[in-house]
Amino acid sequence: MGVLGRGGFGVVYRARHITIDREVAVKVDTRIILDDRDQRRFLREVRAAGRLSGHPHVVEIHDAGVLPDARPYLVMELCPGGSLADRVPMPPGEVAEIGQRIADALAAAHDLGVLHRDIKPGNILVKRYGTVGLADFGLAALVEAGRDSSVTLAALTPAYAAPEAFHLHPPTPQSDVYALTATLYTLIAGFPPRFPREGELSVPEIVRRHDTPVLDLPGVSPEFMAILRRGLAKDPAHRYPEAAALRADLSQLTVGGLAGPRHAVTSAVTTVAIPSTPAPSTPTPPPPSALSAPPSSGSSPPPRKPSWRRRPALLAAAALATVLVLLAVGWFVLDGLQPDQRAADRSTSPTSAPTSSPPNADVFGVRTTSEGCPAARVKGGEAACTRRAECWSGMFVVQGEVQNIRTLPCEQGHPFETFAIAVVPGDVADPYQDVLEAHPVVKKVCAKEVLVASRFGDALEIAPERWEVSVLPPTPGDREQGRDNVYRCLGSITDVNSVAGSAFRPRN
Repeated sequence: MGVLGRGGFGVVYRARHITIDREVAVKVDTRIILDDRDQRRFLREVRAAGRLSGHPHVVEIHDAGVLPDARPYLVMELCPGGSLADRVPMPPGEVAEIGQRIADALAAAHDLGVLHRDIKPGNILVKRYGTVGLADFGLAALVEAGRDSSVTLAALTPAYAAPEAFHLHPPTPQSDVYALTATLYTLIAGFPPRFPREGELSVPEIVRRHDTPVLDLPGVSPEFMAILRRGLAKDPAHRYPEAAALRADLSQLTVGGLAGPRHAVTSAVTTVAIPSTPAPSTPTPPPPSALSAPPSSGSSPPPRKPSWRRRPALLAAAALATVLVLLAVGWFVLDGLQPDQRAADRSTSPTSAPTSSPPNADVFGVRTTSEGCPAARVKGGEAACTRRAECWSGMFVVQGEVQNIRTLPCEQGHPFETFAIAVVPGDVADPYQDVLEAHPVVKKVCAKEVLVASRFGDALEIAPERWEVSVLPPTPGDREQGRDNVYRCLGSITDVNSVAGSAFRPRN
């Protein structure tokens, strides 16, 4: 075991994984995390980052943990080619290709709810077969380990940190976009944007320099400079909205005089595919299986015949007749009761679905239903199910508050889907994620049993122990619309990065 390198916050050792006779890199961080909650958060984020290990441009994580002296460590893929910090300056064409690959890795991370927070040339490594990979996912969670300004500022790499970080704003996907763009600039120029070639800058000077323009680089096309300037915009609203948008422009960039990117310095690039609406005369295909992998950009999987079509029509007719008879009998029985008797029956039946309508779209922002909704049976939960499947990207939670999340078409790969939506309990003043997770009513609404009972179709074939529940506090979109009293229960499959299709609600 030997030392591969040392940095501001850790030491990297070369080691051998004895069981499978494989060389690995072990990074031991010098920061300590004594608080049990922060240790759990670190391990939770590392597990989320571990889902990225199959990406060709992410350095694979083999293991992680916390040493007895409270120092965290990562066991990673060994990258014998070192980092790109040792190779600057580089030709613009090669940098554009590297940027496209790393932006793709970053887009995949953001879709899983993982921020990197420390992108720089030293964290882009050359893997065994010459490809580049982004390293140090997971250790970035330590940026907020102390939850105070001194820890946050000390954890930054100033030359690559987004301007808003110096004002102690929470990290976002746009912060990662800034850091990646600053890295690309450095790989070409040999020094970071708005920084001198040599010497250190004070924090006030760094903040002042963020107002200065980004100068042209010799030998770099105007199209490439336009991409760099957009990614380095001081205002996050003027930056690329996501890593996928930066990747899209880099993919269209040809250094050497041919056509440049179509999107540079114009409008935001939208990368989410919107499913087309079928013509009225064309039958709507059934939803993709909840087990299916996300469809490729070039084609969609052939529709599967839903299982109910294989059942004999006679059984369906018989079932319909039985339901009608039961409804008729129930109507006559209920009609014989006095109104106060019916109300008493409803109030003393906590496990039956409520007969009153669930809160409407003015409360939740989406259409809901209590029919066939296990969550609606929770007494006092004020919960319902969405009428249409609601699928989500990964979420970014900072100190219990969701900073960024977006809805995705369910046909597209997604890690989360809503299985219940509810009103925040009245005794919760601040609906932070950890506060909601600890509340007894929320625990009942978002219980594993409710998730398992909410599945339909192919999702029923996935074993209950493979499902995981997450509580989604009011989203930024909810807060903008004044709905800061709404939370959701999300389901995901623990051993799958993302799925395509709906697991909890058929699409009406």
